[in-house]
Amino acid sequence: MNENLKFLLQICGLTSILLGVVIISVNLFGRSHLVGAVFFGYLVSLVNILFSFFSIKWAFNKPNSTFFAVVLGGMGVRFLILIAALFCVWKFTQISLTALIVSLVAFYLTLQFFEIKYIQKQLKIRKAVS
Repeated sequence: MNENLKFLLQICGLTSILLGVVIISVNLFGRSHLVGAVFFGYLVSLVNILFSFFSIKWAFNKPNSTFFAVVLGGMGVRFLILIAALFCVWKFTQISLTALIVSLVAFYLTLQFFEIKYIQKQLKIRKAVS
């Protein structure tokens, strides 16, 4: 199976299960009005991690200066995406900003695990080749 497809399936599959559990829990505790915030937080986190994955994958076999420029620049772009999403929710929707932020942080940290795991795997492969 293609590495990109495997990574996408792994991330989307496992985090979708987690999203389902969180949404069911939110509904069970009588906070169904927060489901939109939880789902939107998940989507923003997923977009951020996929952007990171593809940019790091592209930069991995480039010179160190290019790699670090992509990683640091990508962090800046990802931060801007987060700020823009929070601003749009705050200004243009009725979604609970607090619930969105909690969901965003929780899913973001969960997805960071997959990003770090991927980078470590690529570093091991790179070290074995050289």
